[in-house]
Amino acid sequence: MNVIQKYGGTSLESIEKIRAVAKHIASIRKEGDGIVIVASAMGKTTDELIALANEVGKEVPKRELDALLATGEQKTVALLAIALQNLGVPAVSMTGFQSGFITTDHHSKARIKEINTERTEQYLKEGKVVVLTGFQGISEEGDITTLGRGGSDTTAVAIAAQMGWDCEIYTDVDAIFTTDPKINPNARKLDRITYEELMELASTGAAVMETRSVELAKKYNVKLYIGRSLEGNIRKGTYVMNDSIYIEEMPVTGISISDDCSIYSLRGLENDGVAIANLFQLLADLHINVDMISKQTYENNKCTISFSCTDEQASDLDKAIENHELLREILVEKQPNLSILSLVGVGMATATGVASKVFSILAKEGIQYYQITTSEISISVTVNRDEKIKAVIALCEAFGL
Repeated sequence: MNVIQKYGGTSLESIEKIRAVAKHIASIRKEGDGIVIVASAMGKTTDELIALANEVGKEVPKRELDALLATGEQKTVALLAIALQNLGVPAVSMTGFQSGFITTDHHSKARIKEINTERTEQYLKEGKVVVLTGFQGISEEGDITTLGRGGSDTTAVAIAAQMGWDCEIYTDVDAIFTTDPKINPNARKLDRITYEELMELASTGAAVMETRSVELAKKYNVKLYIGRSLEGNIRKGTYVMNDSIYIEEMPVTGISISDDCSIYSLRGLENDGVAIANLFQLLADLHINVDMISKQTYENNKCTISFSCTDEQASDLDKAIENHELLREILVEKQPNLSILSLVGVGMATATGVASKVFSILAKEGIQYYQITTSEISISVTVNRDEKIKAVIALCEAFGL
């Protein structure tokens, strides 16, 4: 068995859990196996380190923050390697630099440029379990970098792609479900799902894996498994792959939920293209990533532009509205406290009537919805946050999820 295994922070948040993971690795390891472990920082270590940095001063240079955050994963892998060695399992820990992860110099959101696995492969030949830090690398200039949100997943998938191995992602959930079981306790476990479906679910709010790591797995055809840490029965998890069997009468695979949404409607813009271009340039300058963009044109050569953004970005936009001449001259309406529900399934590419069914169900339940976006395999609607549970349960029942 040659495999990359990634363990999340909740699986390693205490010495007891680190010992338990070490015992599990020792129990499944056989002579001749090649096992590479990718580990996240223990528990909430990353958040604690960020808080410490903010205590030191208001200005936290990203270069120094990366150097600080990287220590979280370094502590974890060293402790896990020590635990393995105390169980008689030869093991060695390595940082992003030592494991050959060369990245861009974009601190806090670096991208992997190349991976030199020579040292990793040498340790594997020596019969050792290799324990790598997730989330980090080093730039060509020699600076420590971090890969951003979900970076440990990206590390694991990237080295699996480089070595041509399968990748197992272990976390605190049993598998991928048709929707969040905390919202709908009757949600079904998915035995398998396609890369496309998981990418769509991830990009629209499902917190299983980051879109970037799934996209990387699809690009290099890395077989993924997602399951609960220390669970011996792999049938309880979910496999992610290129091919998936779906029932044409049930084209929806799952529903993702994103609570972080506000909708803005800017009324009275000149419909000459220049005003709209200036608006979106302003949004780009503010680093606001908008979604669900729509435009409505009127006879007097005026138009309304609507879009959604996260609540955090909405706070930045509210400040800009007060100070920017372009935005002061037009009517700006804001709808906060919204949730985005996204129905996802590869079967939508050939099925008809899915949108009609969604709208009929919401109407029957008396649930108001706002902006709508679609792709080949998804339909997303915004609803009031206090109605999301009612909407999700109704949609799950209607589509057999």
